[in-house]
Amino acid sequence: MTVLSTASTAFPDLGPKVAAARHPIYDLLQDEWITLGHVREGTGGFKDGTYLVAHPREWEDHTAITPVKPGKKLKARRAIARYENLASAILEAKKSALFREQPNRRIGDGQSDELGELEQWWDDVDGKGTHIDDAMPAWWDLAATFGHVVLYFELPSGPTPGEDAQTAADEGQPYVRLYTPLDVLNWLTDDNGQIISIKVVEAVQATSYSELKPVTQYRVRVIDETGWSLYDFKSGKTIERGEHQLGRLPCVFLFGKRRAILSDVGQSVLGDPRLYKDVFNLTSELRELLRNQTFSFINLPLGTGPDAMGVEQAQALLGNQTGTMNVLFSGAAASVLSGDAANVTAYQEELQATKRTIYRETGVQWESDSKDAEAEGSLTIKREEMNTRLAAYADECQQAEYALVDCWYRWRHGADSGPTKKDDDAVTIHYPERFSATPFDEVLQQVQAAQSVGMPALFLKELRKSLVTKFEGMANLTPQQVEEIMKAIDAAPDDPTPAERMQQRMQIMDAAVKGGGKVPAIPPDPAKA
Repeated sequence: MTVLSTASTAFPDLGPKVAAARHPIYDLLQDEWITLGHVREGTGGFKDGTYLVAHPREWEDHTAITPVKPGKKLKARRAIARYENLASAILEAKKSALFREQPNRRIGDGQSDELGELEQWWDDVDGKGTHIDDAMPAWWDLAATFGHVVLYFELPSGPTPGEDAQTAADEGQPYVRLYTPLDVLNWLTDDNGQIISIKVVEAVQATSYSELKPVTQYRVRVIDETGWSLYDFKSGKTIERGEHQLGRLPCVFLFGKRRAILSDVGQSVLGDPRLYKDVFNLTSELRELLRNQTFSFINLPLGTGPDAMGVEQAQALLGNQTGTMNVLFSGAAASVLSGDAANVTAYQEELQATKRTIYRETGVQWESDSKDAEAEGSLTIKREEMNTRLAAYADECQQAEYALVDCWYRWRHGADSGPTKKDDDAVTIHYPERFSATPFDEVLQQVQAAQSVGMPALFLKELRKSLVTKFEGMANLTPQQVEEIMKAIDAAPDDPTPAERMQQRMQIMDAAVKGGGKVPAIPPDPAKA
């Protein structure tokens, strides 16, 4: 990376308005992205209870146009509010299935001189010692939450003279910096709709405890196809500028799910965040109903006629509460007043229905689906739908990795020679395409069927490769061991076709006839082995 200048007067300033300007889509989706972050972590309004929809009378200033003072009852509801983090359970289930098997990354025949350098970068893709196998699940988690993230392929500035290198960036390796959609304030596209420049906001990191301030300081970074520029967020003045010389925008968009219309941004795999707010409110209101049944009212009669006791006199004698019971004085007969139990049942049913809607929107099987009287074919369709979704997620991860490798080759060999060198090296990144837990005996039957129908030898070898880690005890193989097995499969003789096997048997039978009935040993049929 070439740093052109650190002087703020060397290049035009953005100015405060341009520095703070945001894309219309950003303004449209900002609140949704903030809520999705809260949904994933259980923070924000779920943590302090402000996502609870209050009854008008729960505000002390309920006569105001916009009430702001919560009453005692609303404060009590917020204090006992409970957030069931369904989003975490859904994402963890999808992530564990998506990354259960590590993707296969190869460079040609595995003998290229480039392999060692690229693998060294894969060993530490973020400058913090994180292998790409560990980084991708974390990146995908955020992409799945917000809909997409931006992976900035940042070039190193090189080691500081007189100082020891401490990180991959210090040692001269590029590293990936992640931005969420909330960080990307604005972007520009060309005539084909391709994003060619982005403007992101970054927090200014303190370098000592004396620099820590109660208000976080920010700066703006503009990245395009030629370089980057750093500006002060408030003033828009230039801080620093540099060139990356990659010949492309060094930013890779990792999508959780594509949008049909707003194609610049992704769509969360968690669905509508308002559904999670509904669950939060339904849970709170259900607890309120249950509390009202537990801490119900007792109605005490005041009597009638001239000897009837006044309310103030009765309160003075008894007090406002007896045990956990609230007391109501009236002229009616004594009774215990509590909420209708049917309301609790209705809330429980609505709560379960809302949860089921969330699971259906996200494609995750609802736990009662297998218990209810549901057709086996319907469950099979649901499992196939989930497999299709996971395959789409895997395809997005695969595309993002290819784009990062393209950036790496451009950095290593130049903007002109890098893509050609990448193609010559035949870099392949292959994520699994099937994610269903097929029983092992069914997998073997599929292999035998492929051999019986005469699938090409290349297909059979690739099929054997997919089975390597499925054998018991083989899941813990090291990448080097897996690579050796893959090479052995490639070097193994091709399987005979059904016609060739039949010809071998005919030759053996002919030899038996000529040999006076003595049948030579018949090679076993691989399809029945």
